[in-house]
Amino acid sequence: MTAPLALTSGERARPRNLINVGVLVIVTCGTALFTSLVFAYVTIGHLASRNWPPSAVPIDVYRGNMLAITAIMSLVTVEWAYYALKRGDPAQATWGLLLTAGFGAGFVVLLWQLGAKMGFGPGNAKIGPFAVLFFAMVAASAAVAIPGVVALVVTVPRVLGRQLSATNAEMLRAVAWYWDFVVVAWLVVYSTVWLFG
Repeated sequence: MTAPLALTSGERARPRNLINVGVLVIVTCGTALFTSLVFAYVTIGHLASRNWPPSAVPIDVYRGNMLAITAIMSLVTVEWAYYALKRGDPAQATWGLLLTAGFGAGFVVLLWQLGAKMGFGPGNAKIGPFAVLFFAMVAASAAVAIPGVVALVVTVPRVLGRQLSATNAEMLRAVAWYWDFVVVAWLVVYSTVWLFG
């Protein structure tokens, strides 16, 4: 007796790396945003020559440094999470994601405190091009960090539920790439305002 022949499925195979391509498109748009803000900051600062940043504006060095350190620590933990999953260790990947989400939440809180401490507000004489560009860069950093923290938190149950694994780590790779962008964007802002400002 011969075995019946089975036909292959007529379903189309799921396209691979689709989420990675989407994240790379978003990162490209974000790179254009931060590049524009930095070039505007540098250009206006060059035109203002000696009075940039304005002498009446205190730059909070402590919070700027803490933001940079927090961002760098989160970069290490998100890559740890990805490589742990690729090695087939979901427990380590989960801890890496949770630590990164914690660092990300702290990063957003520090951005909020930095904006509140600067003291720009209606009726304040310090309002000017510096204030506008400074807050645009801080707000853009927060605007890209908040979805990153949400994506990290959403990824944790998928790792715990074994929906992501060493052979199916596409979502975690995309989240890690996005978080890498968040960190690099902040380090560019930090370098522009604090290191070279």
